[in-house]
Amino acid sequence: MEAISLKAIFGILSSLFIFAGGIPYINDIIKKRIKPHILSWLGWGFLTGIGGFAMLAEGSTWAVALLFANTVMCTAIAVSGAITKEGVWSTGIKDYIFFGAGLFGILLWQVLNIPVLALVCAISADLAFGIPTIIKTFKDSSTETPIPWILGWIGEVFGLLALSKLAFHEVAYPLYLFFFDTVIILIILKIIKKEGIRKYN
Repeated sequence: MEAISLKAIFGILSSLFIFAGGIPYINDIIKKRIKPHILSWLGWGFLTGIGGFAMLAEGSTWAVALLFANTVMCTAIAVSGAITKEGVWSTGIKDYIFFGAGLFGILLWQVLNIPVLALVCAISADLAFGIPTIIKTFKDSSTETPIPWILGWIGEVFGLLALSKLAFHEVAYPLYLFFFDTVIILIILKIIKKEGIRKYN
């Protein structure tokens, strides 16, 4: 019981940190301090929901709280960016290519309808939706702010601690989110610099 209670605490903390990061992020959008990539956030909201249900289908417990918290906050961020017109829909044709790749990932999930493979497709599609945000942030790091991403990153650490077992279906999505947010934070803080991937822009 003690171990289960500890996992529950970590799961709750992961969700709280996600919300703690999302709320100031939305506030920065409203105050016109940042410009989120709307397509990325819409894709993330939908796909983290898919990943959460896939994890539940495979028997995951408290770790899934991280994904469902992401679903709520990502959708709210996308809507805020669209309503305020501060959100970015595209920085170039590559955004639509990656968005299309994300949609293809959704299609594979629908066709396969197998929890573990659905999780793989969800992660691949999530990354495809996220690449436009990486490109946007490389082009202008001032369009993002680090604190919400750092709080989300801390939430993902707690999400990993909430894992009940080191099985692929439970580890894969939280670990992917941890690494993705790490990259975003490093870009915003200019530890990873634009010049390093200039040839891809």
